[in-house]
Amino acid sequence: MNAILKKITILIFAVSTIFLACNKDPEVITGCTDPLGDNFNAQAAVDNATCTYQKRFLGEYNGEFKCKGSFAAVFTMAQLKVTELIKKDEVNIIIESTIGPLPVMGKLTKDTVSVDATLTNIKVKVGDVVPGGGDAQVLVEGKIKTKLKISADNKTLTGLIGLELITKEATTLGGIIPIAAGTSLKDECDFKGIKK
Repeated sequence: MNAILKKITILIFAVSTIFLACNKDPEVITGCTDPLGDNFNAQAAVDNATCTYQKRFLGEYNGEFKCKGSFAAVFTMAQLKVTELIKKDEVNIIIESTIGPLPVMGKLTKDTVSVDATLTNIKVKVGDVVPGGGDAQVLVEGKIKTKLKISADNKTLTGLIGLELITKEATTLGGIIPIAAGTSLKDECDFKGIKK
């Protein structure tokens, strides 16, 4: 009888060990838990800091510039087009303005796109930058610095855009007043763009 009891005890111990080994904790799903994220995963219980927000910003915006100084008379309206790049925390931005297209790259966070760009060898008509400047063309370097915020409904971009144009060659203003190479014009412009 002792031998049978011993075998039953060993059998119970073996079966218990097997069941205990198979009883695992449920798998925890990780992913982007922010509903605004491009890669939102409704089944994720733990956020793994992989959310991307590129799609919030994509589109064409009808824009309005309100410059405070040098460019107040010439930069009033602008079209802004935001397109995707392979890296999901970046976008391509083309600002269509009175001096032509200004292509820049923007870095994204959840609610903002930041630009800190230098554009070299831009040909502009002096009169497009300075009222009464005439039709002479001049080679300039352009600098654009901004942080634009997107609205909660993903339709409006707003912020302050810093613009600077630096002449790379000498020219004249209105054919009379000389402008030396290295002359800088800068301004800060309030921008508001509504997605089409």
